[in-house]
Amino acid sequence: GPYAGRLLASYGAEVIKIESRKGGLDTFRHYGQHQDIDAAPRFIECNLGVRSLSVNLKHPTGQRLIKELAGKADAILQNFRPRVLDKLGLGDDELRKVNPKLAILKMPGFGSDGPKSSYGTWGFNLTAFSGMTYLWNHPEQDRPIGSQGVYPDHLGFIIGPTLMVAALLNSRRTGKGVTIDLAQIEGTAYTLGTTYLEASVNGDDPKPQGNHYGGAAPHGCYRCQGDDRWCVISVRNDEEWRSFCQVIGRPELGNDSRFADRQARLKNASELDVIVQQWIATKSAEEVMTRLQSAGVPAGVVQTGADLLKDPQLRHRNYFAAFPDSLIGPFEIPRSGILFQGMTEAPLRLPNQFGADNDQIIGEILGYDKATIDGWRSEEVLT
Repeated sequence: GPYAGRLLASYGAEVIKIESRKGGLDTFRHYGQHQDIDAAPRFIECNLGVRSLSVNLKHPTGQRLIKELAGKADAILQNFRPRVLDKLGLGDDELRKVNPKLAILKMPGFGSDGPKSSYGTWGFNLTAFSGMTYLWNHPEQDRPIGSQGVYPDHLGFIIGPTLMVAALLNSRRTGKGVTIDLAQIEGTAYTLGTTYLEASVNGDDPKPQGNHYGGAAPHGCYRCQGDDRWCVISVRNDEEWRSFCQVIGRPELGNDSRFADRQARLKNASELDVIVQQWIATKSAEEVMTRLQSAGVPAGVVQTGADLLKDPQLRHRNYFAAFPDSLIGPFEIPRSGILFQGMTEAPLRLPNQFGADNDQIIGEILGYDKATIDGWRSEEVLT
């Protein structure tokens, strides 16, 4: 949810994030070793360009203010479990009474209905539930070891804004709002379509393949010289195989019956891995990549975050936005990943501090005077 809001803000939307100290703070505010809830690096990353409104949704006046704001909004992005807003009197039907054209996007882990819809979920849980953790594994390992990346979260925040834009276009065309129920687990499972097809049509139980691939050998990720440095290599046909043999100084392997064609190489993939590892172990990942690519063999360095920060391709495209002054000091962060030709993008800006936009939003957008707003602060409506 937070990153989806950041993307919408970067595309030109005015995004207002609604939180409260009364049980409704973004959990990213508590990531890291810091005392200030505005100084959490993860929160800053996911909320660039977003404004902050602090409203207690459990207070009747707070609920009324949200309805009034919904009446002036185009869309609402929800990041709650199903039925949370219904219990607060802020369900879809209530919000559409004040704004029939409202586009509502919900992003629950399992969807808004069904026997598991009430479950609270995290990316790691959904990765495991989808089957991805099992498949993202090496066949010889005794337990699943998936990626530490929260894949469903990343899929959700890309799919969400896309659906939101589609819903807004529909609302503009028809004059009617729409509710989108984006189940993160379904978006994740969708990416494993061929695996599910194999299980449902053939009755097979797909197994983890590790780095092996039926269309190439050698094909894998190999340790290079240095601390945790790796290079991936994929030899797909006989021409690439002969070129590979020349590069590693073993041209005789090109005529070895064990590796005569792709099927033979696949059959003897384990022996190939040993040969590759012996050659690659004393060389830098960059040297391996350069030499193989020059010979027409696909290869690439497994880059770390530090590698990406200095990558000449990304630097050429100004991929990193610099913030020389912030609550956490100077830092750089990736932009959205899309460049629009012939358009000038507004620079990314830091998220506004917690509650910093209360007066402007409630005063200028909703029309309340300063005395009323100050009174709501003392009553803990704005907190």
